[in-house]
Amino acid sequence: MLSDIGFEIAPGKISRTDRQFGLSGNTALHENVEIKCFYEGSATLLIESQTVQVQAGDVVVINPYEFHATIDTGEEKGKYHLFMLPLDYFSGESALDLRKFFFVEEKRFQTLFSGNRQMFDLLMQAALESQQQQEASELMIKSLLMAFFALLLRSGIQPIRSYPKTSELRLYSVIEPALRCIKNEYRRELTVDELAKKCNVSKHYFCRVFKAVTQKSAMEYLRCYRLQVANIQLSNTKSSIAEIAASCGFESSNYFSRCYKQYYGISPTGSRSAKGERS
Repeated sequence: MLSDIGFEIAPGKISRTDRQFGLSGNTALHENVEIKCFYEGSATLLIESQTVQVQAGDVVVINPYEFHATIDTGEEKGKYHLFMLPLDYFSGESALDLRKFFFVEEKRFQTLFSGNRQMFDLLMQAALESQQQQEASELMIKSLLMAFFALLLRSGIQPIRSYPKTSELRLYSVIEPALRCIKNEYRRELTVDELAKKCNVSKHYFCRVFKAVTQKSAMEYLRCYRLQVANIQLSNTKSSIAEIAASCGFESSNYFSRCYKQYYGISPTGSRSAKGERS
């Protein structure tokens, strides 16, 4: 973390070039703006329920309170620079009040910028400055990031979405340990009791808060997440249906197939065939 610059960076600092994809990151839900600048390889991300395929030259922007994970298909490896910007990073800059942008104007940024050379170059320059730490690096990095956000404001704004009200933000922090557990440990058996314990709250309170935040029970949310990961594996691996079911925490391939068809309206085999025809 470069506290003097004002944003958090990936373990090993933003300038490192050896970070590989897997289920990366310790936080599934946070208020920061997270930016990933991919400079090598490829990867598959899950942001909310959206599957995002990325490759070198792409930039991904994750808005506050968007659940996200990087899915390890076993066949993709990529590297990126990670920027974690608090919403007050540009405080004092009247034209760039991120907190107002998200929570007052209720806007959000586009997720994927594919092959946008201008954005990519700005972030790569910022990463280089962070590595070299020359005279006035802090000022240079902030200038580069401001130029990056100016491009976001020009062309990367998504339709209005509903963000949590100030009174609701506490609820998000309550269940974040459970979401992080689901993100990192979905392959094994998880129970409501265990998830509630990780959040240090009672089972009853946990269930009520989890449903209020996600609109699903914890077990429904876990099942949906497993199905989304399985759906990505169907498209990006040659693993059998049984292998995918087991790797995603389903007790049997038959149960997985029933859940998948109920969720997606098609069997896993039919889905894989349709995806193969489209490709």
